[in-house]
Amino acid sequence: MKRRKDGLYQQELPRDITGGKRKVVYGKTKAEVLRKIADYTEKAESGQTFAAVAAEWWEDAGPKLAASTHKGYVPAMNRAVEALGSISIKELRPKDISVFINRAVKAHHMADKTARTQLMVINLICRYAVQMGYADLNPARELVVPKGLDKAARDMASAEDIATIKASYDLPFGDFAYWALYTGLRRGELRALTWDDVDTENRTITVNKSLSIVGGRREAVKAPKTQAGIRVVPILDKLLERVEKGKGPVFKNFRGEAYTDAQCQSAWAKYKELTGVTCTPHQLRHSYTVMLFEAGVSDSDAQELLGHAQIQTTKDVYTHLRDAHKAKIREGLYSIDIQ
Repeated sequence: MKRRKDGLYQQELPRDITGGKRKVVYGKTKAEVLRKIADYTEKAESGQTFAAVAAEWWEDAGPKLAASTHKGYVPAMNRAVEALGSISIKELRPKDISVFINRAVKAHHMADKTARTQLMVINLICRYAVQMGYADLNPARELVVPKGLDKAARDMASAEDIATIKASYDLPFGDFAYWALYTGLRRGELRALTWDDVDTENRTITVNKSLSIVGGRREAVKAPKTQAGIRVVPILDKLLERVEKGKGPVFKNFRGEAYTDAQCQSAWAKYKELTGVTCTPHQLRHSYTVMLFEAGVSDSDAQELLGHAQIQTTKDVYTHLRDAHKAKIREGLYSIDIQ
């Protein structure tokens, strides 16, 4: 057992107990470290239930989640624990999870996104179990949600709103709307953006952080929730014309600090009232996606620019756009005639 410079004691657990994973236990005293090792060994040998692992995972992950993610994960975890909670995590099988997902979809009339969130939460819990040595394999890793579930339409800003946003850059909060339209960044990413992230010479914006309420309590700067969220997006010609480099946050409140979420919502409401715009910042992200589609940007390149963790998310949007495009072509065919 070693004592660190900060006074804490640490001991690495044997790999045969942790399933080959490296795990180090810390404590203020040697006795505390030994107690934690004994507790961990007992859990590993006796077999944790899904409910116990879920509770432990949530204690670790819950406080780190953004408010919107937190809100979606809670009911998904509760449903999973109610159905699978008594099963030993070592004995949990893909079939158990698949049966639960199919029943939950029918019982709760789940749309595609809700079903995906449900499966994702189970996957995260099972992956945590493997990492902690409670299970050898993740039974949810290869599972997918049922096909044919309803998918919410991704509304975009109207042509009138886009025209107004293009013409109102110099109005209060007009710059925020303009950047949202021409970068596709999420609201939290725009609020966290600093001028150090903006490289006008190479015409790039580096997205590496976001501002959000964490764990339903306080707002903080955090890394994107997935690795895909860290990305570099181009500064388009229309945006480059407007960029004037500064220092600190790109978008500042009256104190010269980044907008809080409440301040951002208030500023957007005033902007809408002033301009007549009706869309949300997220709808402008969808409009940016339309620009990528119409420019012929591939699914995979669009995924990277948008920061989607799953390629399927991008494909779903593109499929919707392609269907709408085909429908428009068909409508035009009705009026043609053979000469």
